[in-house]
Formats: sequence, C-alpha cells, structure tokens
Amino acid sequence: MQAVFLTLVWMVCYWFCLPVYAVGDSPIINLPQSTIEGAIDFHIHSSPDVILRRLDDFEVAKLAARAKMKAVVLKNHYASTAARAVLVNKIVPEIEVFGGVVLNHSVGGINPDAVDAMHRIGGKYGKVVWLPTVDAEHHLQVFHKPGIGIKVAENGKVLPETAAVLKIVAKENLVLETGHISSEEVMAVVGAANLLKIKNILITHAMADVPGLSLENMQTVAAAGAFLELAFVNDLMGENAADDGHKNWHQVPISKMAAAIKLIGAEHFVMSTDLGRKPDPLPAEGYKLFVKKLIGEGISPQEIDLMMKHNPARLLGIENG
Repeated sequence: MQAVFLTLVWMVCYWFCLPVYAVGDSPIINLPQSTIEGAIDFHIHSSPDVILRRLDDFEVAKLAARAKMKAVVLKNHYASTAARAVLVNKIVPEIEVFGGVVLNHSVGGINPDAVDAMHRIGGKYGKVVWLPTVDAEHHLQVFHKPGIGIKVAENGKVLPETAAVLKIVAKENLVLETGHISSEEVMAVVGAANLLKIKNILITHAMADVPGLSLENMQTVAAAGAFLELAFVNDLMGENAADDGHKNWHQVPISKMAAAIKLIGAEHFVMSTDLGRKPDPLPAEGYKLFVKKLIGEGISPQEIDLMMKHNPARLLGIENG
C-alpha cells in the first residue's frame, strides 16, 4: 500500500511540480482540452536566454506534453539549444524536443564548426541550422539598428562560408532555416541548397518583415521544395503589440496568412508559434488560438493537419517515428 501511495505522489509531482533548477515563472497548467494533439511547434523561445522568457525548456516541454503535442523545437538567437534538447528529452520523455544553432555573431557567424559541434553534441536532437537572425545585415537595416551585419550571399550567389555550412547540412541531413536574411539572399540560398540536394528547407516566418518575401517569392521557393513557416506571433505584432520589442514589426494578420495558404497550398506550409516573451500567450495556448483563427478564415482541418503535423514531421524525420 505504501508503494502505491509513493508512486501516486511521484506521478503528481512529475506533472505539477517544477524542477528545482527551472528558470522563470511557474507556468499555467490548466490548459483547455487539447485541439493540437500530434502537433509540432517548430519555433519556441525559452529560458535560459539573454531576453526575458516566460517559460524555461522543461516547462515548455511539460506543457506541450500535456497538450499531447508530438514535438517542439527550441530556438535561441545567441546559443545552441542542442545540448539543452538532449537533457529535456531525458526529463520529459513524453514528447520529442529538438534544438539547433542560429549563426549569429555569438557563435562566430557563418561558422561551419559551430554547426558541426551542434549536431555532434545533440545527435538526432541537434537538428536545425538557422542562418543569421538578429545579426543579419537585412535585419539591422529593416529595424534601423547599428552594428556590422552578416550576409550569406551577394549578387545572387552564396558566400564560400555559407556554402561550407550548406555542405554540412546536406551531409548530416539537417534542417536549414533561412533566418532574417533578405529575400534576395533567401532565393540564392534555396538555389544553392537544391544543388546540394538538401531535403529539408524552411523559410523562417516567410511573411514577416524579415525576410519579407513577396507572394511571388513564396511561390518560387515552394516550387523549389522549400517549406514556408507561418508564425502565430506575427499576428500579435504591430503598434498594439503587448511586447514592446514587437511594436516595430508590422502585423501579419491571420487573414493574410490564410490567403497565402489558399493561393500556394497547405502542402507547402509549416505552422509554428515563435512565442516565448512574457506578455504573449503560452506556446501551447497560442498554438490552439492559431488553429482556431485559421479555421475561422476558411482553412480546413485537413489543411491544418498538413501544416501542424505532417509537414514539420517530415522536416524533422519523425513522420513515422
């Protein structure tokens, strides 16, 4: 009888008690009935981070597991999340957690060694390589920020260091994300990636200010085999954004995202939240709201399933996992 009692106590603590090493505020655990069972969120920001985040890695995973999601991808602009993903998978085995590296100045910019180390440390959970985000030249120009920006291509051709990174992505079958580079650079990168037969390409929040792809650009890269990310946080941006850091971005309304899906086809899109800042919804709650709003704009449940389950699972190589 005592053994049964202790087992029940352990189960309650596992799900409702935060680990002593958790960083940040306690999460809200009373999520509504899940509408995102089997979903994958390809873009979540968690702590530890240099930017204040609402949840830490373990809290993100536990809430996603409670919502019966299949997997999440942890992103950090300044440090690799591959080793963090390995540890979270041990603590919260009910969901798969993936990490990667963003090629900003803090890891040496377009640094093939950083990509190689990320994948070697993370193993199958060190999966995603983002080209520069907050340090991309295009990002600095768009948001009028000082500093020396990073370029990945010039005159329609990728730079040698970018080519070296792409070769590792191809060899290790990683996911290539385009980050906050310009639309011209995106087109050059997708072309070079195709020549190397890179199978897994995702255009980071394709409709946002960065990279700022036109619908024609989106159709072109989709035809070339790249997936287009739609991030829920872009609907929360603009002059009325809850977070001050998002007020200098333009809003991408759900209605515009739905129109792009109808024009290009759901088979080319991946849904994510890109949530993590304190004033914004919890990632799992935001994902549910994203689904609800897209359905309200005429996107079918079958199309939702493609974008939140099958397409991201294909990128991560876990479709049949």
